[in-house]
Amino acid sequence: MNADKPFLDTAQDTDVAWARRKENILAALKMFRVTLDAVRRHSEWVEKRHGISAVDLWILWELAQTPGLRVVDLAKTLAVPRSTLEPLLDGLSARGLLKLQGEGEGPGVYFLSFDGARITDASPQFGQGVLKSAMNNMTDHDLVLLVQALASLVQHLPFLEGRAAFQPMAELLRPGGPGAAR
Repeated sequence: MNADKPFLDTAQDTDVAWARRKENILAALKMFRVTLDAVRRHSEWVEKRHGISAVDLWILWELAQTPGLRVVDLAKTLAVPRSTLEPLLDGLSARGLLKLQGEGEGPGVYFLSFDGARITDASPQFGQGVLKSAMNNMTDHDLVLLVQALASLVQHLPFLEGRAAFQPMAELLRPGGPGAAR
């Protein structure tokens, strides 16, 4: 296959192959729109229902699943840099939704407060976000295919910013979020 030309099924008539290719591109665009809209709607729902961001809820959800996480472990779990996570943890602590314990003896660990647990208990199916939740429901085979297809898509994207991989999805979708054109 020539990298400069799109792949067409040579077993089909050229016009039919081009028409199917266009249909598939439009179908994929529609699915991306639906996916991004679901992420945006979830973020708005979390903010309206709980008064916190979707990434804040994900932090609380992760601590409900594994109490006593260190900042470094929580950052790895969320796939965000520590520098992104620490202000979020400070904000959740200031709101009384989580507690830091053992900071004096070394790296502290985080636990949910009663109010933080109340929020996660109220949203168990949405705590990790709709996209991660949906991917957790996929078969291993389909998940591998998705990763392969997205890797191929990403290598063809203009305006690519690798750091975006480590930003919360809702922040990327927010106007003026990280990486927005200034």
